[in-house]
Amino acid sequence: MADTVLNTTVFDGAKKLITHYNVVSDSTGGTTAIVDVSALTSNNGKTCKTVRLNKVSFNVSVTAPVDAIRMVWGGSDVVFQTLNGEMEYDYSSFGGLKNNKASSYDGNVNITLPACTWGDSATVVCEWIKVYE
Repeated sequence: MADTVLNTTVFDGAKKLITHYNVVSDSTGGTTAIVDVSALTSNNGKTCKTVRLNKVSFNVSVTAPVDAIRMVWGGSDVVFQTLNGEMEYDYSSFGGLKNNKASSYDGNVNITLPACTWGDSATVVCEWIKVYE
């Protein structure tokens, strides 16, 4: 049996992307690509190369703090946000958290539930700003 994961693109516009991720763990953990830039809508013929995290709302219910959800810049495995509890972060005042473009980055974003217990759950809603380069 595997974790039950629902990963949805709620809105994919010219500049903004909204994603919704929900997981209920069976204790196996795992990684899910919540943003695949190659699948996003283009803007005037330009392709989205990466995204910036503008806002995130989450409710993460895990047995132990080490089980916290990690948001990772795809390809680089650089953790840029850890989520635990119920909270909101708004980075819009400075244009959002930017991908650090570490070696081998691919522009995508992954969510990882590294260690978990049966029944751990999380809901994460993100607003992204699309970047065309």
